[in-house]
Amino acid sequence: MPIVLITESLLLRSGLTDGTILRDRMLSGFCIRMNARKRTFRVATSVAGKQFRMNLGYWPLMSVEEARSRALEILRECRAGRRPYLPPRDTKIAPLLSQVLADYCAAKSIKESSRRRYESLIRTHFSEWITLPVTALQDPRFFSHCNTFAGSKGAALVELTRGLWGALLKYIGAVHDIQIASPFTKLAAAGLMPARSQPRSRVLQEGDLPAWRLGIDQLPGAQRDFLYLALYTGLRRNEVGDLRRDQIDLTKGVLRIPETKNGKPHTLPITLVMREILDRRCEESAPCEALFSGVSAGHLAQMASRAGAPTFMMHDLRKLLATVGERLGVGDAALRRILNHTPAKSDVLHRHYVQLSIQDVSQPLELIQQDLQRLLGIAPGIATGIACEVQK
Repeated sequence: MPIVLITESLLLRSGLTDGTILRDRMLSGFCIRMNARKRTFRVATSVAGKQFRMNLGYWPLMSVEEARSRALEILRECRAGRRPYLPPRDTKIAPLLSQVLADYCAAKSIKESSRRRYESLIRTHFSEWITLPVTALQDPRFFSHCNTFAGSKGAALVELTRGLWGALLKYIGAVHDIQIASPFTKLAAAGLMPARSQPRSRVLQEGDLPAWRLGIDQLPGAQRDFLYLALYTGLRRNEVGDLRRDQIDLTKGVLRIPETKNGKPHTLPITLVMREILDRRCEESAPCEALFSGVSAGHLAQMASRAGAPTFMMHDLRKLLATVGERLGVGDAALRRILNHTPAKSDVLHRHYVQLSIQDVSQPLELIQQDLQRLLGIAPGIATGIACEVQK
């Protein structure tokens, strides 16, 4: 075991997480175990010829000086041949669940939209506990409430809630040293959780695109441009809705999305059909203003259906771009780069080695857009069906 001078600065700098035990050079018998989730102060010595081990507490909840002072008391008893007893630490008031949720979101750099969603979920479905100390989650009523929740709500909501509570309870255990088992883990072990939700099937098919175009072209200009841009780029609904004038560089031909679902900034080349739409939107928008100000992205699909377009979901447009790209033989790496998808953790090649630039995806994106125009019945180079149709 390495012998070092255990200090706060050493623990802040150290990256050891493999269970290594560091012995203190100043106080023999005082040491700390370096695990991934916890760093545990302990005493390791002998009493009357027999090994003796005692955990003192966890860093940083216990400071180095506090741990060394406690260790000195324990070791004094050991040297006298008496098996020591560690009195309990002063009990601290447990934090409120609302404060823990805010601290967790700050520590994990959770996006503002996700933070609001988490707060809404807790306040809507677990309002009884939001203003209570986290120790109230140990009450059997919390387990009973989770059981009722899991049996009465949709699979997607239950999965989201299960993940959020699992993360929060682990955070409480690591930071506040209050160990609470997740009720959802127990329910899953007992077979009481609903089946996992399945991805929604694509509603809008390639053969529906001509009729979809006719309906979309009946919409006002901003709504029409929103839907065509979503189809041609594969951007998510909120990414298109949040586009601002300063994210569009028409000179360099680059569209930038600073905040995305996976947290990685995203860029796309501005192709010919995209430029027609973006030129129009930028002319009507002031600097730093949203390009689609006033457009309710959540109601676009219903508006289009009322205008005669086939029923569809906004995510269908993103799936269509991916499907067309796959059919045309566009490589997985290029499709991931266009859609800003993160490869699986096991895919080391594409996760760490393959890095495609904006120039690398310019031609594949144009190829996909040309095929989408063909399916829509629009002449090449024209963004919408208003200006020109393919001559029969």
